[in-house]
Amino acid sequence: MALRLPATRPLRPLLIAILALGFICVIVGWNGKQDWKGGPPMVRRRHVPAGVGVAGLVTGIRGLSCLNPANAFENRLKVKLEPYPKTPGPQPKDLGVRDDGSLKGCDFVKPNCFSSSPTPDDSEDLYSSYLIPKFSFSKSKSEAFDDIMQVLQSYEVGHDSIDGGGYKIVQTDKSKGYIYVQYESLKKGYIDDFEISVEDGKVGVRTASRLGFLDLRVNAKRLNYIAFRLSQVPGWTIRNPFVTVETHPNYFSLNRVG
Repeated sequence: MALRLPATRPLRPLLIAILALGFICVIVGWNGKQDWKGGPPMVRRRHVPAGVGVAGLVTGIRGLSCLNPANAFENRLKVKLEPYPKTPGPQPKDLGVRDDGSLKGCDFVKPNCFSSSPTPDDSEDLYSSYLIPKFSFSKSKSEAFDDIMQVLQSYEVGHDSIDGGGYKIVQTDKSKGYIYVQYESLKKGYIDDFEISVEDGKVGVRTASRLGFLDLRVNAKRLNYIAFRLSQVPGWTIRNPFVTVETHPNYFSLNRVG
């Protein structure tokens, strides 16, 4: 049976608005699951009921959840925020381990990236602005991989006021020693890409922002956190702190905070 709208005229516009907004959410496939990163990442068409009955009204009301910004990752900080549009930036298409075992380098001009692999065309005076040493370990490659996974899976969201939007371990390949993680900022949903490449006795690392020029030391904080956590595990040799104003003066000079 179709739902009869109340005779009281003031309620009719409200109910019609609820239905309209709710069904818009259903049609474009948001229904409380879109991530407000400049619009839904993909459109999932759904069947819209032909009749506007009780089920339609309920769907419309539930569909209004699309008006609330949903963050990308479930492990984000549980805080109420203003509905900022999210700006994750495009995922780089050239991530992963190269044929020679290296990872992607960095754009030496932008102080928002660290990598243990220099960009092939960069001279030493250029890649020194972002190059970091590889982590060292004295155990099997399999054990080292497991250590890293344990640190990443217990990553403290919001430490040092970063990565409050949570993180997602997107790809793991133990046979190749590769791990790819995405970290999100709390308010505006900026996504940073973090990669690990485990070799025999060494671990290649890369962490980089997708957008902007500066990173306000976010990548340095993330890198130092993970390096410190791993250094506390037996069998690992990693300097602490890992990146400092002495090791990367240009990065810290440009990313002045406070």
